[in-house]
Amino acid sequence: MTTSPVSPDDGRGVSGPGAPGDLADQDRICGGPGFPDDQDRDDDVDVLHLAGQRPAGRGEWLLITEVDGLPGAKFTARVLPAEGRQAHGGDVLVHLSAQPGAGKLDLPAVRVSVWAAVDGLLIPVAAWDRADPDGWPERIRATVAFAMSVLTELEEHGADLGPSPVIDLDDDAATAVAGIPAGVTLGAAGGSRRLPGR
Repeated sequence: MTTSPVSPDDGRGVSGPGAPGDLADQDRICGGPGFPDDQDRDDDVDVLHLAGQRPAGRGEWLLITEVDGLPGAKFTARVLPAEGRQAHGGDVLVHLSAQPGAGKLDLPAVRVSVWAAVDGLLIPVAAWDRADPDGWPERIRATVAFAMSVLTELEEHGADLGPSPVIDLDDDAATAVAGIPAGVTLGAAGGSRRLPGR
């Protein structure tokens, strides 16, 4: 399996969370109060309770802390602070941004994307444009659960997901590639073998 860069214009509907041109428009058109402010934003919140709330103009980042694949079951995250948002290898994140209605009668929607942090890279997992502001948590649940289980499985088999490098989530110029990086290796028992198919 090969991986290729994902660009905002590649036709697959997956683009970086800060694709050029959309952040300024979101700030101007969709600027909102953002999610409820926890002073330190270090407490886990129930993702289901975030449904229907409008993300701030530049969007919100959620660091997923726990998810059960069954509808209505446990789904928690930490809302990352507006400044200095960072991730480390092994993290699963969700980015939400408001999208204005296409016409005067259209209801506002949200863009939701799921990301995996691996070895200093932010890897796109899936994205949904024009998602229902009330229904997005259940819509992304299975994808988030899958991403978390893949990273957990890789770690349990000794893969080095690069927990040390810091990934700056506020860097609008950051690029990502689809797929697990070829440099992720298995543990010492496996030597420096590459993952199957790499």
